Amino acid sequence: MSRLALDLSGTPCLLDFQGFHCPLGVTAAGLDFTLAPWTYRRHMDTLRASTRAAGADLRLDTRRLGAAVLAGLDLPDPVARALEPLALWWAAGGDDALPAPPLEGEWLDLGPAGRARLRPWTERQRFAALSAALEGDGDDTWFDPVAYLDAMVRASLLVLDGPAPLDDVDARATAVLLHATVALNLAGDEEEALLDGGPVAREWAARTLRLCQALGWTPARVWATPAAEVDRLLRLLDLVRPPAQPGARAPRLADHPDATVIHIEDDPPRAAP
Repeated sequence: MSRLALDLSGTPCLLDFQGFHCPLGVTAAGLDFTLAPWTYRRHMDTLRASTRAAGADLRLDTRRLGAAVLAGLDLPDPVARALEPLALWWAAGGDDALPAPPLEGEWLDLGPAGRARLRPWTERQRFAALSAALEGDGDDTWFDPVAYLDAMVRASLLVLDGPAPLDDVDARATAVLLHATVALNLAGDEEEALLDGGPVAREWAARTLRLCQALGWTPARVWATPAAEVDRLLRLLDLVRPPAQPGARAPRLADHPDATVIHIEDDPPRAAP
């Protein structure tokens, strides 16, 4: 057990911290209480109630989220307001840096919640999630981003090897899982910039698609391949299948060496009698 002493805006606070999978003992403003582990299900449900659209962006109502974490404790308003940073820290699974997403085929370490194996979701799964997350008709259509994110996690979670189901994993495991799932299924900033246009982007796209067509790979696999190996593969393709030259026409059936070409010509017009 770790005992942590904090000062939250002038309110001394003492924590008995054993990990995000265990209850958190709190002593503050002369009060002793316990925060239950903040689970994946509670987090997603609270996010749905705490997010709102702001133009093209989403805004998180941190006060509402903090109040949900402290709900049921019957704390005086000044104490609850002072403890809001603690509640947000508990719901976020702490402030330690999140681990890098695992490579394809590797396990994702979720701490006491066990480990998970992820896979990218398919276009069909993404379309189904998008359809389910849209509500209303016409100009009254509303998008539920939390439902979409939850569907992404469930479609990508191939195996969860741990003592509890997904809905019951703790806040730290939730943060790690969400981070890895989003990184797995969304293009990175560098990829978006390169695919945004320009001669470098067009060359990169051509090289990528050429390897995808020749090897049956996905773009993600091409981009994860060592650069030197990509160069070797492209040189080998040049030996057996040179890239098309600009302006060159595609081969036709008549170009085949065993083809027999029959020319059919119209009869010349007859002279008038």
